[in-house]
Amino acid sequence: GKNGIIINIVLMVLNLLPIPPLDGGRVVAGVLPPRVALPYMQLERFGMIIILLLLVSGILGKIMWPIVMHFVNIVSVMFGL
Repeated sequence: GKNGIIINIVLMVLNLLPIPPLDGGRVVAGVLPPRVALPYMQLERFGMIIILLLLVSGILGKIMWPIVMHFVNIVSVMFGL
């Protein structure tokens, strides 16, 4: 039900964060000029450490939760949940 929708939205928002190796990081690298994109993509080896630090510090939740709730509201209105 609704919990499954929330889990999928959380995964979508997490994956779109602009942190390499997530897909959002690849999108940002694709938009940046090559001289900036290459150093940015070198952050990829530290990406999981960055994500874990954001998670443990609580910053990740503060960034993600408003976005997740926005999409939950959109889906709820669209499908009358």
